[in-house]
Amino acid sequence: MSGEKPKENSVTPVTGGVTPGSGGNQKPEKSNDKKQEAKRLFLKYFKQLTEGCGRKDCDNKHCASSSGFEKLSQKDAFRKAVKLTMQKAKLCQVMPKANNQSSPDVEKTASSGSKKEAVKPVEKPVKTPLTLAQFDEWIAEDERCAAESSKQPSFSKVIRELGKVFGIDDALSSSFPSSAELKVTSENPGIDFKELNEFYSKVEKHTAIQDALNGAIDRLCTLLVFRSEKSDSPFFKLRKYLILLENPAFLDPEYHPVVRKLCEVISKLASRHHKILVGWFSRYPTRRMEELIGRIQQYITVRWYTGRQVDDLQYGTIVLGLLYKANEPWMNHVPHEYTEEKGHTIPMRGFFSRRARDMKSRSNPSNGDTKAVTSKIIISNKGERHTTLVNPTMFNNDAVNSELSLKADYKRWIEKQRFSFCKYNYILDASSKRDILNIDTRYQMNEHFREAMIARLYIGNISSSPYLVLKVRRSNLIRDAIVQLQNAKLENMRDEEDDENNLYFKKPLKIKFEGEEGVDEGGVQKEFFQLVVAQIFDPKYGMFTYDKDTRICWFNHKSVSSDEEYELIGIILGLAIYNGVILDLRFPMVVYRKLLGWDVTMEDMKEVDPELAKGFEKLLTFPGDVENTFCRNFSISYQAWGATKTDELKKDGSNIPLTKENRDEYVELYSKWYLNDSISKQFDAFRKGFLNVCGGPALRLFRPEELHQLICGSEELDFDALEKKTQYDGGFTKDTPVIKNLWKVLKRLPLDKKKKFLMFCTGSDRAPINGLGDLAFTISKNGPDSDRLPTSHTCFNHLLLPNYATEEKLEKNLMIAVQNCKGFGLL
Repeated sequence: MSGEKPKENSVTPVTGGVTPGSGGNQKPEKSNDKKQEAKRLFLKYFKQLTEGCGRKDCDNKHCASSSGFEKLSQKDAFRKAVKLTMQKAKLCQVMPKANNQSSPDVEKTASSGSKKEAVKPVEKPVKTPLTLAQFDEWIAEDERCAAESSKQPSFSKVIRELGKVFGIDDALSSSFPSSAELKVTSENPGIDFKELNEFYSKVEKHTAIQDALNGAIDRLCTLLVFRSEKSDSPFFKLRKYLILLENPAFLDPEYHPVVRKLCEVISKLASRHHKILVGWFSRYPTRRMEELIGRIQQYITVRWYTGRQVDDLQYGTIVLGLLYKANEPWMNHVPHEYTEEKGHTIPMRGFFSRRARDMKSRSNPSNGDTKAVTSKIIISNKGERHTTLVNPTMFNNDAVNSELSLKADYKRWIEKQRFSFCKYNYILDASSKRDILNIDTRYQMNEHFREAMIARLYIGNISSSPYLVLKVRRSNLIRDAIVQLQNAKLENMRDEEDDENNLYFKKPLKIKFEGEEGVDEGGVQKEFFQLVVAQIFDPKYGMFTYDKDTRICWFNHKSVSSDEEYELIGIILGLAIYNGVILDLRFPMVVYRKLLGWDVTMEDMKEVDPELAKGFEKLLTFPGDVENTFCRNFSISYQAWGATKTDELKKDGSNIPLTKENRDEYVELYSKWYLNDSISKQFDAFRKGFLNVCGGPALRLFRPEELHQLICGSEELDFDALEKKTQYDGGFTKDTPVIKNLWKVLKRLPLDKKKKFLMFCTGSDRAPINGLGDLAFTISKNGPDSDRLPTSHTCFNHLLLPNYATEEKLEKNLMIAVQNCKGFGLL
């Protein structure tokens, strides 16, 4: 391992206590020198942007001392410093500061090297915890003494006293109580955050105090690294971590080595302590949570650009993970944790192994995935939080997502190496997760394509096609698709193992419409998916209901459609993902939550049936006589095919009246029936079909909203982003008059016509998961000015445009083509 050359943009593991480059190999040492130099440059640029060089006549536009320089926030200065480091921009020579007196107690440890510092002996513990009033008293005393001696205050007393408090575990853990008597519970740390933040704000005004404080914090964290928290430590001792994490100085990269130690200590706490911290974090107000996430994210970003050492990244990522868990919906007084299921218990021998059994752990969805999974129904009126505290995308790290080698990271994850961002999937954005799924998809598709070709060449197995080919009739599309998929299963099944792993679905899909010419290069399969979805979701077909007000489709619990038909739509979703096709589905978010096994809440009920959800809320808050007002019992009656059917919510429910005492149970059981039990037959078949294609570890990287984006794309159409990414061919450029006219016309179109234009050119009216800027779109010249209409290759997202002489002619012909592109009548 130590002799391997680290791959570009990958995380290079480093073992503690081992000098890089030992063993005679000097390349890692040179690489380490470059990283240290990059770090030094970064810190210089950051200081230049925040403090300046001190010269009044500075003309460097990237220096805070230059005239006209706009003051930057810590976050903006950090981002700017990263860019300047990469550009190797101009650096100013710093003027020496006058009267730079430093207290002997001040010890700036953040920029120290890799050598471990000796832990200073701590003084006698303080008896009284720190409060803002006590701090103000120390400041006033130092200023009074300085005034009497006509000198500048040195704040020696403040520094000395803070060293005592922040250098001793119990003293710091007892500080900033929210009441006269410190009370700590599993739900409340008892910290006065307003007073704590005011304390830090006052510290920031005095450089000497701030340096001394952070030096004391560094020494405490160093001590805690070597003397880890005992698993049976009382809860109040965890308060110090919340107090330290609020330190705004941690935004300064100079203090990131201190942050690293703090994250290491927190990441190594016992699991019971992690649960307490998660509970405390989950009750943070949104703004405090956002600020804390920002501090940890900035630390990870700086370490990514300047070091990329495993420990530095892992410790910060684990602490971010605690915040991620705390951010999830808070239900039944327990945070709803989204943990990764154990999807691959058999270690893979190698990433590029060609043996089918080495793929079994990834492609086999039978590890409980395809079994019927009943999501819990969380319906409560007790003030529980059923939504995330902040937008989950705040946990995505832009620096990691922009530069991480996903293929290498995926390999580390599958082979269960020491660290992989896939293991901490909240760091990755939806686009990166999609790419990881595509890596897995391409590998599996290529594997089965290769096996089929070998079967043809050497075994003479003509029936073994390298593609999953479906031959269907437009007049009998659904039934043909079901039969073809069943036939594909039989034709491609070589043994029981292949049947169990559903390997036949991993081949590239090809569609052939009977009686029609054409080779499927992507466009035909897009039309196939559109036709199947349109037909199977048509309310007349009876499989799904459609609400015109919410524009949402839901499973029809009265449907007499076969399991195979519901399984087909699940397979269609899976095949669309594997083949990169965006579908126009109108499912509510709860469908994607149930596919991933997440719990269901009242928020989901509000989306599926808003009127019913309002009725539940009225029932739960009704102050009068519930039994005689609502006149209901624990049963549900409905009309189905001319007959009245009754389902009991519990045993003998028809004889149990709804009362004020049991209304919570009634709402929970009714919601369970509506969202789970009444559609269990249909949904289980649908989920089985979907997981037969997509079941595996890569799917579990996604959140429900990300899975929705993966399948349905984005409805936000940014034509400016599309214009920037468009390629031109056949003599067209971005400056050609007809091209300029085209973008003028497109940008002023209403949304419905923009969607029709996309449908005309790409076969879909949605943008990819990352927006239109992620769409490979080409415009080619198709002859001189004429009356010919524009045409398109939907297979390749390719528009063929005559060189129209006027904007009016262009718009007229384009609209005719766009409005009449139904079916596969074009190229």
